[in-house]
Amino acid sequence: MLKLTAKANRQLQDPLVIMTGNIPTWLTELGKTCPFFFPFDTRQMLFYVTAFDRDRAMQRLLDTNPEINQSDSQDSRVAPRLDRKKRTINREELLKQAESVMQDLGSSRAMLEIQYENEVGTGLGPTLEFYALVSQELQRADLGLWRGEEVTLSNPKGSQEGTKYMFSSRGLFAVPFGRTTKPAHIAKIKMKFRFLGKLMAKAIMDFRLLDLPLGLPFYKWMLRHETSISSHDLVNIDPGVAKSIQHLEDIIRQKKRLEQDLSQTRETLQQALESLNMNGCSVEDLGLDFTLPGFPNIELKKGGKDVPVTIYNLEEYLRLVVYWTMNEGVSRQFESFREGFESVFPLHHLQYFYPEELDQLLCGSKSETWDVKTLMECCRPDHGYTHDSRAVGFLFDVLSSFDAEQQRLFLQFVTGSPRLPVGGFRSLNPPLTIVRKTFESTENPDDFLPSVMTCVNYLKLPDYSSIEIMRKKLLIAAREGQQSFHLS
Repeated sequence: MLKLTAKANRQLQDPLVIMTGNIPTWLTELGKTCPFFFPFDTRQMLFYVTAFDRDRAMQRLLDTNPEINQSDSQDSRVAPRLDRKKRTINREELLKQAESVMQDLGSSRAMLEIQYENEVGTGLGPTLEFYALVSQELQRADLGLWRGEEVTLSNPKGSQEGTKYMFSSRGLFAVPFGRTTKPAHIAKIKMKFRFLGKLMAKAIMDFRLLDLPLGLPFYKWMLRHETSISSHDLVNIDPGVAKSIQHLEDIIRQKKRLEQDLSQTRETLQQALESLNMNGCSVEDLGLDFTLPGFPNIELKKGGKDVPVTIYNLEEYLRLVVYWTMNEGVSRQFESFREGFESVFPLHHLQYFYPEELDQLLCGSKSETWDVKTLMECCRPDHGYTHDSRAVGFLFDVLSSFDAEQQRLFLQFVTGSPRLPVGGFRSLNPPLTIVRKTFESTENPDDFLPSVMTCVNYLKLPDYSSIEIMRKKLLIAAREGQQSFHLS
């Protein structure tokens, strides 16, 4: 397999192969039918080469292999020519304007660039932040899109009261529709899912990251694997319900064993069945009816509110709970999602990936500890700093001590996105560059905050007198610098 991967990588990293579209058939066929043959990053490159135009594939190659760009022998004819379309967004109406932008430009081959009203920043940083902020907006509780629990997060500027968002420890999944859900509500939700599909596809196409914690069952639907979804997937939607379902399924297994026991008489069988219980409580005493757990207005069958669950109809109840949670209640949302996605590019191009990998493709690297060694290898001191500079050493020590939330704040501040691409700092392009922030001789660096140029991942860092001051100033800057792009 290593030889096969090396051979595939040679093909996929050859600019002339990409620009001539001369990808071997064996490579695309193997990638789709036997994705386990190749590591994720090989399949990711294969995806970009086969799903999009050659200029985009070439841009992806140059982004992931900067040394190709620096080669003197590189033929200028392979340089990608990607159109760019800029849109100006009002932060106060972010979601509404994002929907309008995706309606207009979602299907466009041009790279989307975002600028914010009354802010001078433009290019990569504001665009990455746009995708991150829209991702957050789509998690708002008042939209009614997701299952989970409501959490209130304070607004970055701290001026208004907090906003409620949906949270699920296993990732987000669609709230089901019931039989009596009003058509107007269904249309509104479907429109949001169609927008999400467009946003997601456009983000993938433009090499942007979303910050949307979707659950594994969502990705199964996305890849048209919904027929493989079973009660085992409930744990990734509602762990509490899943646990109860497992107990009840165990009762069904016991029931079947009893029914197959030929030594039982009708009377003893009935007695044995009615003695089956969950934690000492009989099925009848659980007080269940044929409504969806957590959604009392969604009947699993007509008149379900008035049909109690007993040992004799328990199996039907469990089957309907899974069916309504995973299929019937959510199929219209996912059909709209896929419709929106496919207006940008066909979903079948994602065949190179497993459902478990789509979070990586869409949202980049998961939170991980940043160690000093990796930071030293991946970050570039410049303009007044070297790897031996005291401030650079302080910075790496501070960054390596950050928890997951502090990492997100720092990344959002420096790059515009709260997540790193797959591969972490090694894959950040351009690499994080640390330059010395200069002052007048009468000024004290300890009195100033660091600043950034997100478009080139530049951190302008004062030469602080202590690591404690640097840590404090970095966190203040990261928190205060959210949601604005001005000259620094």
